[in-house]
Amino acid sequence: MTNVVVGGLFNVVAFAGAGFLFSKLNRSGYEDEMKRHNKALEKLAKAEEKWYESQVEKKNRIAILRQGLVDAKSDMETTNRALDSLRKAKEELTLDKEPTIPDYYRPLSEMEEYQQITIGILGLGSEFIITKLL
Repeated sequence: MTNVVVGGLFNVVAFAGAGFLFSKLNRSGYEDEMKRHNKALEKLAKAEEKWYESQVEKKNRIAILRQGLVDAKSDMETTNRALDSLRKAKEELTLDKEPTIPDYYRPLSEMEEYQQITIGILGLGSEFIITKLL
């Protein structure tokens, strides 16, 4: 769990540092890159909302079919139909992949270079701090 949090923080700092370098070294490109990034985040938010709604609908349908199976215990024919429906529903209703930012946004190669530079600086800085503390 700690690794996930530290990794997330590291990525945020790397992106912010890359953005800072990008803005200082390429002023006009930075504004365009931020517009692209913000549009991608908006598209991601809409896609995540649609994805979440579809997952809820699928899970609700499975719950309804399971309840139908429970209700049909006394009648063998209804039970067979409910089992077939549930089997088909499970086959049809596989959960989709959750949308992520790489589905909508790819940074420019220059921005990626600045991210790598920032990550390198952070790595050297953290190595220096760790060696001084130990």
